[in-house]
Amino acid sequence: MNYKIVFLDMDGTLYQTENDIIQQANLDAINELRKQGVLVCAATGRPLNQMKLILERIKFDYMVLINGGYVLDKEQRLLYENPLKSETTDEIVSWCNTNKSGLMFHFGDSSYIYNNFYPMYYFCRDHHVLDYLFYDENLSYHKRHNAYNAVLMTKEKNKVNAFINSHDELRSDLIEISQDHFCFDIFNAGNDKSVGIEQILKKENLSWKDCVCFGDSTNDIQMLKKAGLGIAMGNANDYVKSFADKVTANVYDEGVAQGLKKAFDI
Repeated sequence: MNYKIVFLDMDGTLYQTENDIIQQANLDAINELRKQGVLVCAATGRPLNQMKLILERIKFDYMVLINGGYVLDKEQRLLYENPLKSETTDEIVSWCNTNKSGLMFHFGDSSYIYNNFYPMYYFCRDHHVLDYLFYDENLSYHKRHNAYNAVLMTKEKNKVNAFINSHDELRSDLIEISQDHFCFDIFNAGNDKSVGIEQILKKENLSWKDCVCFGDSTNDIQMLKKAGLGIAMGNANDYVKSFADKVTANVYDEGVAQGLKKAFDI
């Protein structure tokens, strides 16, 4: 199959989050793809401001950000967006205040901590995402700007699940389990990386059969299922791997490079 476009998840796939590493073999393979005229795109849960360290090494043709809720072209012009409704963000703020949950909103090009500043700050520091991170003690920035998702830090996992179950317009992804908290991404229920990808395919007059997608987590499942070739990382769990066509090596063993070499014979 002559694939024409590649979508790469970042954390746990292309990017080693804990030590800010993209292996050189992965960068070399991506450069070889470009020589063949293949489009190389990011498909990540990260907002734009949390892509800075990665973009210092790679310039993507498109970026599917915030799990499909915010899509940019190579010049970082907006192609598609699906922000949270203003009344929904108000409810999230109120719920977090009542339940003493840490809260951070992503606004596309910036992130604002509302509650539990230092725990949320340390979470961002440990994930190398401190750029354009601010604190809003007035809890009001979302009233003037579109929020695309919320990050909740809480000890009460069951309460978060109950909140999501009472809001059909929302879904959640568990992104971190620590000794003293759970962290959740909260999105519009219709947001998914595959939805963002479809906006790009439409613009480029391509179809899913033209795609190769790489991922390691549950938020990658839909794009792995729909791609002409879905490749799961070796570090993905068995459930995620079950939706892929192939499994490559893990993020520490040049998994993306190995998968690209087999898919494109480079």
